[in-house]
This record gives sequence, C-alpha cells and structure tokens, in this order.
Amino acid sequence: MSTATDAVRTIDSEIEQHEQEILALKTRRNTYAPISRLPPELLSRIFECYKTVQFIPTQFQYSHPLRWIRCTHVCRLWRTVALDSPLLWAELHLKYLAWAKESLIRSKMAPLKVSIHLRGLPEDNPTIELAKDIIRQGSRLKDVIIKAASRARDSIEDVLRSLPRSTPNLQSLEITHVSRSTQNVCLLPRDCICEAEKLQRLRITGCAIDWVQHLSNKRALTVLRLDKVTSTISMPQFLRCLAEMRSLQLLELKNAFPTPVPHHTSVQSRRIPLPSLRLLRLWECPPETLGSFFKHMALNNKVVMDIKSEGADESRFTTFLEEMSSALSLRGPDSPIRSLRITTGTLLQLSMIGYSYDSPEVDEETTALAEARDRIPIFLLQLSFSSLSSTNPSALWINACATLPFSCVRSVYWNSLPLISAETVAFSFGTLQNLDSLTFCRGHTDFDVDDILLTTLPSPEGTCPKFAFPKLRSLTLNDFILYGDTLTKLIGLLIQRYEGGSEVETLVIQLCYGVEGKEIGLLREVVTDVAWDGIVLRLSSDSELTESGSDSDFD
Repeated sequence: MSTATDAVRTIDSEIEQHEQEILALKTRRNTYAPISRLPPELLSRIFECYKTVQFIPTQFQYSHPLRWIRCTHVCRLWRTVALDSPLLWAELHLKYLAWAKESLIRSKMAPLKVSIHLRGLPEDNPTIELAKDIIRQGSRLKDVIIKAASRARDSIEDVLRSLPRSTPNLQSLEITHVSRSTQNVCLLPRDCICEAEKLQRLRITGCAIDWVQHLSNKRALTVLRLDKVTSTISMPQFLRCLAEMRSLQLLELKNAFPTPVPHHTSVQSRRIPLPSLRLLRLWECPPETLGSFFKHMALNNKVVMDIKSEGADESRFTTFLEEMSSALSLRGPDSPIRSLRITTGTLLQLSMIGYSYDSPEVDEETTALAEARDRIPIFLLQLSFSSLSSTNPSALWINACATLPFSCVRSVYWNSLPLISAETVAFSFGTLQNLDSLTFCRGHTDFDVDDILLTTLPSPEGTCPKFAFPKLRSLTLNDFILYGDTLTKLIGLLIQRYEGGSEVETLVIQLCYGVEGKEIGLLREVVTDVAWDGIVLRLSSDSELTESGSDSDFD
C-alpha cells in the first residue's frame, strides 16, 4: 500500500512540475501577443477609460464604482500595471469602506475624488474617521461629495471641520444635508473652502453659509448651486461677490437667496456684468428681492432665466416685472421674444415660457426642426400669490404682458385652457400688435374660443371698436369639441372677424371631437386654409372618446 501511495505522490509532483512549466510557457507565449507589447502607460490609460465607462449606469446594470476591477483579474501583467497606476485608485467611495481604505493606500499621492454618505447611525463611526483622515489631505482633494441624512448633522459638521483652510487643487465640491426643517441646518465651518482658487463647481444644500467668507475670491467658479441655504449679507457685499465670478456659467439659488440686511447707502448704481452666464435659476425667492437683484445685474443675450416666486398679492411683483423687463431689453434687438408658451393660467398663478423663435409650423418636418431648435428658451417664469385684489383680480396677467417686452411676440401657445376670464386673456395678449398665431390645447370642455376672439378693445370716442388680437391670422385648436352649436359658434366667429377686418387665414384642427369631412367642408367655406389631421373622434355610449380612423378625402 505504501509503495502505491509513494508512486501517486511522485506522479502528482511530476504533474505539478509540468503544469508550472506549461504555465511558464504560456506566459512566455503571451509576451508575443500584440496587447502585451503595449506600453504600460497606454495600458493604464485604457484601464482609466474602461473604469469611466463601467461606472455609467445602463438599462441592463446599475452603476457600481468597483466593477472595473475585474480587468485586473485577466493576467499578471494587467494586475501589475493596474497596481502601479495611482490614478486608477484615486476615486474613493466610502460606502465600500474596506475598498476605500485599500484604494487610499494604492492611490499614493494622486488627486482624490471622494464620495461620503452619512446616515446618522452608530455604524457610521468608522466611515467618519476615515472621511476625516482623507479630508485632512487638503492638497490632494480634487472632487468631493459629502451627503448626510437629517439626523447626521453632527457627523457632517465633524467631517467638515477636518477640511483644511487651503485646498489648492479642489475643483468640485458638493455638500448636501437633507433636512425638512430650517432649524436643523448644517453650519459650514468659517474657514471651509476659504482658499480654493481652482474651485469650479460648488453645490451646497441644507446649510448655513457666510457669503463673504465662503464665496469671496471664487474667480474660477463656473457653477454655483445653492438649495435651502440660509445666509445674511448686505447688498453691496453680495454684489461684490458676484462681480468676482466672471467665469460663472450657471447660477442656481433655490430657496437660498441671501437675506439682505437693511438698505445700505453704498449700493452701487451700475449693473454687475456676468459675461459667461448661461443659466440663471432663481426659485422660491421673494419678489422684492428679485426686483433688487435684476436692478443691479447686466445679463448677456444668451442667458436662460428660470424664475419662480411667490408673493402675498399681485402688487408685490410690480417692481420685479419692471426690472426683469429692463434686463430682457438689455439683451439687444438680436434675440427678441417671439413666442410664448403658457403652461398655467389661473388668477393665482402665472406660468409661461418665452422663446426667441416662432412656434413650430404644422408640418412634421418643420416641427421636428423647430423642437430641436426651441429647446432653449429665453425665460421660464412662474409667479403665484395667495390673495386676489378685490378691485382688479386680473392685474398680474395684464401688468405682466404690459410690462415685459412682448412687442415682437408673434405666437402664443396655451398648454391647457386658461382658467382666467376671456376679458383677461384679451386685455393681456389681445393688445400685442404683432401677435398673429394662437394655439389652444386640451379644450375638451365647454370652453368657447369666441368669448376671447370676439372681445373688443377700448377705442377712442367716435371710432369703431376693434377686435382683440388685431393681427391674428392663424388659429390652432387641439382636443376640442367641434360639432353642433360649438361648430356654429366657431363659424360665426370666423365670419365676424372677417367682416371686422381681422380675418383668420389659417385654421388648424388637431384631435378634435365631432369633426369629419362634412364639418371640414363647412369650415373651408369661411377660412382660406384649413389643416386637419384627418382623425375622426366620436363619443361612445359611456361618454369616452374613441378614434374611428381617418378620412382619406381630407388627409
């Protein structure tokens, strides 16, 4: 028995020896493969690209920062190259604590990208300690993300206190403290990011900051996003901080506009230019503060303004609308407002989008081109208030259209039916002298267009009253009921405007109920050009719309 066992051991030893020799031969053979002749620097760069691609989430897999590491398991050469490439290990996700510790060692002195998430639980203690060790290496920090739950306020403040005053290579910083209470805000340490001359992107949420201390001398800043941030600053100081940010491309203040101290006599009268700005987003800002802001800013003609504000009543917006009008007028004659899209129209809320191009035409090719071109508006404006004026409840709409520079507006598109009176619509938009196109959508109700288009405007004594929308030439109706009395009213409206010298030359019918070939024929007797989508919709027995196909005679 012992003799057989010894023989097996000998054979196993020989097999192992041969396997090692075969492995050595395969290794030698692999050295002649084209990929093995790539310089280590190029191979390392390929790994970096692979790492970037693998971190992007797709419909088939979630984002995972460590998925790229499997490339180090291919062969000894690849693993050696990866281990000798500090940049590959410089992205630290503290969610994976053990890997973060090892990556920190392997990154050597490479610039660090750090992601820290704090939940406010006892299990966070090891994460906090490692985070503090990393944050203390201020000269190595390049991109830092620190996010904390509401109950982790003490933890995030502890980590931020470890951030050195000087972070000379920091380019991107995001600090987020998720809290529903304004009393539970994270206090940014006074020396935090004071010396960060290369900082380009800054995003702060749920914190209290000092504009002068934290945002002065940020000349390289291109993106500034503040959300639910509290601060107090004088208007001169605020303007000086912004004046230094000449590279700023995106300024976003959501419920974060600094509370100005009482009026300061040294506020400068000249406007502060932000020549690189492309997007200005001001949400949840008092209208009085907005008025002061626009009074002192000079915006270029490429800025998109996204404004949301709420006031006690419509009178609060008067100054703001005047100053916003001045800011829009300073854009110059090359980019006037030519079309408006009304997204919400009620007595308590005004919501519209302004574009520098006309609305898309009805043909599909032009529509596709226009949609691609018109994605970027000039402004998005949403104003709301809690109480109506007893004397003039429509004042906000009328004042907005009279104050803002709408003289070049040619088309107005209503996303949904206006929930304001026909007189308000007529006196707000009907006086625009160049408006020649109107679109009403989602009108499957008893809404009557003639209440708007037959409204007459005040005229000098002794002259004939004129219809609102005097230059109107194109009317689009989408999702309307057009049969019986409604169709009769529409035809009567078109005839009256023709007789009054304000003829509608183009009528577009889309997805309208009750319209068939006969009805289109009647409309073509009074309108020069009728464009119909050919879709016949009928009301079924259970009062739901049904589609019965298209009429080939009118395609």
